[in-house]
Amino acid sequence: MTSDPSLLSWNGVRLFLICSLLTAMTNFPSGFSHTSVNTAVHKLNEYLNNSFTERYRPLDHEEVSLLKSGINSAWYLFQVIGAMCSPFLCDNYGRKVAFAISIAFMTFAGAMQMLASFTPYSEVLIAGRLIAAVFSPLSDAALILYLQEISPASLRGTMSSLYSTGYATMCLLGMLLGHEGLLGHSLSVLLFVPVIPGILSTAFILWMPDTPKFLMLVKKDKVAALKSLRFFQGYLPDQTLLIDSMEQHQKEESAGNNNEKKEESSTSVMHILRTSHLRKAMMLSVAAAILTLPFYPILQNSTFFFTDMGVDTKTSQMASSLMMVVLTVSSICSTMIIDKVPRRVLLLSCGSCTVIFLTIFAVAEQMHQQSMAMGACFGFVMAYGVGVGPVIWSIPPELSPLADRSMMFCFVYSIHSCLVVVTNFSTIPLFMSIGAFSFVVLFAIPSALALVYLLICLPETSGREIHVIINELKGFVENKEPKANIISSIA
Repeated sequence: MTSDPSLLSWNGVRLFLICSLLTAMTNFPSGFSHTSVNTAVHKLNEYLNNSFTERYRPLDHEEVSLLKSGINSAWYLFQVIGAMCSPFLCDNYGRKVAFAISIAFMTFAGAMQMLASFTPYSEVLIAGRLIAAVFSPLSDAALILYLQEISPASLRGTMSSLYSTGYATMCLLGMLLGHEGLLGHSLSVLLFVPVIPGILSTAFILWMPDTPKFLMLVKKDKVAALKSLRFFQGYLPDQTLLIDSMEQHQKEESAGNNNEKKEESSTSVMHILRTSHLRKAMMLSVAAAILTLPFYPILQNSTFFFTDMGVDTKTSQMASSLMMVVLTVSSICSTMIIDKVPRRVLLLSCGSCTVIFLTIFAVAEQMHQQSMAMGACFGFVMAYGVGVGPVIWSIPPELSPLADRSMMFCFVYSIHSCLVVVTNFSTIPLFMSIGAFSFVVLFAIPSALALVYLLICLPETSGREIHVIINELKGFVENKEPKANIISSIA
């Protein structure tokens, strides 16, 4: 008998709903805020201009655009600060404490932005946004760790893919509510929307338990770990044996790793860089993250790209909105298939498609084929939603042992944020200089090189135990994995 719940069973549905709720709570403050003010762009521009007009002087169009660009880019820079502080909270105080703190501070930051909209002090609004940026990586890290550690290996991919699906859904919600006919007529109302859900989310997180793996392997509390397992997965056979097996495996792993950890008493960036299998896991994770980089300029600037190609403004705006619908639908499709298709195959095939579509976009733009260029963007978003976005953020924790998991995720997250800043700053100037061929230079070529490295070195993670994957990174090959190992109930 195995303790793995089926997705279509009551326990599987229960786990899916809990993971969906956690994902929505994490992505609502960031995803909604990004796209809602994108749709209500005129209200935000008007507020920024009025803020400076009342105290200094009116801003011209270029100055407003520069200020907005700086605000958007600062988000990713401040994420680096938050990402490097996140492992301390996740590892020392638990995933639950880190999750609650991050959501509480992001809710406070949202309230700051809403209150600032009633005043001429746009600096307060910007400060609130930057506070949210600092705590966003902490909520992302806590969410990924929850999704990984409360799910059985057979459902780990499905639950982890909800991270991307939730972000796409919240972005779509923000884009829809940001229209002037709904909430976009008032910047204050729009900024207030995440506050009440944030308060309720914080209360829910404080009520739910920490992950069973953290409680068992870090806190050494068997009773609490079993209660947590039953909270998330329901009451299943062999769960007591599962907890015992986790404990035994941890003892064996600790004994085997004593020599490796003599010099490093706790996890750190230097520990990751000095340890061969962790360094390889980091490089594979960064290579996978490179595949996501073209998504951000397309998400934020697709309307500009289309209008620059000669497409009328109304059509460009409609196409940008439809792309968010396509992203959401493709992310939902990914959640349905991700545990049925090997994740390595899904990432490599969809990653290759994104490179092809970026190349088609560049060629079509140079040939003034507007419809083909726009179609290529839709193709990119679809491939990204199916097999890139839902997969890449599950790779760092799946290639790392528990002690290094949060540091690995946050280290990769920080590198990714820096790459996003660099490429975002470079995209529009290069696009205005050499057209859509800039996407080949900035994104298609690096993505192709990353795919070659992943093809050669990335192990399959779907349905496999974390310790088996790590042993493969270390160079150990296991000929046969047990078919019904009860440890498979938790990654």
